[in-house]
Amino acid sequence: MIARELMTRHFPFVTADADLDYVAKLLSECEIGVVPVVDEQLAPIGIVTRSNLEKARPLPDAGLGPIPAFLLQNRRNAPFRSNGRALREVMTAPAISVPSGAKLSDIAKVMQEHHLKRAPVVDGDKIIGVLLRREVLHALSERKHPQQDVLSQPKSILSETRREPEACDIATAEEFRDLVAAHERQLDKEREDRHRAMLELREQRIKDLAAQRLTEGQWREMVSQARRAAASGLTEHMLIRFPAQLCLDGGRAINAPDSHWPETLRGEPADVFKRWRNELQPRGFKIAAQIVDFPEGLPGDAALFLMWGKRT
Repeated sequence: MIARELMTRHFPFVTADADLDYVAKLLSECEIGVVPVVDEQLAPIGIVTRSNLEKARPLPDAGLGPIPAFLLQNRRNAPFRSNGRALREVMTAPAISVPSGAKLSDIAKVMQEHHLKRAPVVDGDKIIGVLLRREVLHALSERKHPQQDVLSQPKSILSETRREPEACDIATAEEFRDLVAAHERQLDKEREDRHRAMLELREQRIKDLAAQRLTEGQWREMVSQARRAAASGLTEHMLIRFPAQLCLDGGRAINAPDSHWPETLRGEPADVFKRWRNELQPRGFKIAAQIVDFPEGLPGDAALFLMWGKRT
């Protein structure tokens, strides 16, 4: 039995620029307890589990003392809020991956050596599944030869050697050129598949973000962070960063800039602008929108900045 036969094929994954609150939502909905983090080529670069999120929660005030145990009984966990933290600060990296053709004994050895409960499965560098320790243990318990000690296997998954291809008959140069062309077509297809998967992931993220609403707690935390920025001598603070595609026009009005850019906002950014207009604008605060990165020359992420300037 090999990794490809044991892995879970249905799993969520995100890129490193994903919103941490969105990742927490994925974790709460998925059954495998892990969200792999991938790069633009769909290669795993880290993982996020519930323990990562728990470590990222702000510590309680030491002066308040612990909550009595009887008050914690049957109490639902409070929803996770990132409070401005980035996914890269929370995820476990690097991700220790398992090749799709790895044997059961090698999988068990790697998971034991690195104390892994879950591990991404890769085909080349691309993630294709997730291995769960319980599935590996179950497979080990059903082996026909339990006397084989997993740890006694000298062969390691990390040092697996490739078999040399068998000698073939002499072919024509035209046949060799056909092999090269077929290889290039396969590479093109893989690039297209990765690009399509990234677009689908980003589109789903946009839909989820458009449906999110700003909570009172999030707004208060944004204002508190702005106050701390002012106390540090700064004259502006980024309230929220979001994909430019969340705007109705893909961020073009913000990039122009066009004075009608607020009308293009959706989801939480629209709520932030409304709270500023209703509560902070009358108190002398200004707000600005800006595209903060341009992947492949196109608007990537946008941000809303709260500004208060210096005393004149």
